[in-house]
Amino acid sequence: MLGGATSDSAPKRPSWFRTLGRLWCLRKVAEPHGSPAVAIMLLSAAWLAAWVIIDRWQRQPDPEFYVDGIPLLGWYALAILSLAGLLRWASNPRPALGTTLVLVLGLTPLPLLLMSVAYDLDMPGFWYVSCAVAVYAILYLMRGLRAVTGRTQRGAALVGVVFIVVFIGLSDAVDAIPDVWSPRDPDFSLSDDLLAAREAALFEQADRIDEALESVHREGSAHPEAFFLGFAGVGDEKVFAQEIDLASRVVGQRFGIGDRHLSLINDERDLERAPLASVSGLKYALQGLASHMDLDNDVLFLAISSHGSEDPVIAVSNSQFPLKGLTGEDLVGALHESGIQWRVIIISACYAGGFLDSLRDARTIVITAAAANRASFGCSNDSELTYFGEAFYRDALPGARSLRSAFDAAKTAIAARERREHVTPSNPQAYFGSEIESKLAAMGAAER
Repeated sequence: MLGGATSDSAPKRPSWFRTLGRLWCLRKVAEPHGSPAVAIMLLSAAWLAAWVIIDRWQRQPDPEFYVDGIPLLGWYALAILSLAGLLRWASNPRPALGTTLVLVLGLTPLPLLLMSVAYDLDMPGFWYVSCAVAVYAILYLMRGLRAVTGRTQRGAALVGVVFIVVFIGLSDAVDAIPDVWSPRDPDFSLSDDLLAAREAALFEQADRIDEALESVHREGSAHPEAFFLGFAGVGDEKVFAQEIDLASRVVGQRFGIGDRHLSLINDERDLERAPLASVSGLKYALQGLASHMDLDNDVLFLAISSHGSEDPVIAVSNSQFPLKGLTGEDLVGALHESGIQWRVIIISACYAGGFLDSLRDARTIVITAAAANRASFGCSNDSELTYFGEAFYRDALPGARSLRSAFDAAKTAIAARERREHVTPSNPQAYFGSEIESKLAAMGAAER
């Protein structure tokens, strides 16, 4: 037992780190000598540093420190202390708490790697790794507890592994992942007044919007009809223009929009194919569509795809054009001035949930790719679509019974993908106004 007397003829007991080195290789170990305090401090510092380094590596190429993730480290510290206490309680005879704490800290790298690096595998691969880690942990704890108690502790080792499995599952379920680095967001700190003044020079885009609106015709039916307006905000990344193109096609087919559509597109690959996306252009396009609509009955689908910031602001940029970001006040004001009452607004951007409260209305549905305090993913030239665009427009909406069921399916798919890739969940949000849900259901029934 640790702390027992030794004679001069007894073999010298190994140090804590020598013992852990052999234990990591699942070799037989003898009881270590000395106080575990130094080992506890050094192992705690090493694993904390390892977590910070791995987390920063996963947020490349330009991560920034995320202070809000620090408190969650306490959840993991509590788990380590609880596991050490549980192992001590389940062992007979009972070792010192410091002893079991060293054993737990020695095992920490395995769950750490499992929850970070191994999560990048597909699900079958992940479960194979999980099973291998569980077997390793049982053997590790059995050998370690035998060394410090002198007896086989199979039951204690099994209890410890069950605790680890439950803890990992619970942490995943409540998103208790202490990410201390996050992707750096675009800087929207330039003066809005200055950008707004320069943007006025772009108002000749009104002629291009008028030209696009010439092909928009209401059928003249007494039944409600659907209209579509797309807005791709950032031109130097093709993913946003591609996502709005897909949204126009899918929403058009799903809700029988026909030629009642218009898209404002920022795309540096082709500056002439569509009117440019800007704040003033959005206001003008909304008013133009409203002039073709039965405002008491028709429904507008507004799809926005871009970068976003926590203000909230939707990024708007294209080549060297001086464009200002689209704020929540801009969007609410533009919709109000248009007089369009029935609206479905889908915002695919980081922090898009920040727009949700200001747009709530019984005649409005708002769907966002992320919560107000979360980033979304897939916004780069390496992607054909964002994660949200793939899950909602491409996979869920075409065959869904309703927008609500499409959103639920997309949210589930996005959460599963983000768990596999071990990124902070984007947590898509939605608000479904009761009156417009009924209207859309009636429109769908009429089409069938």
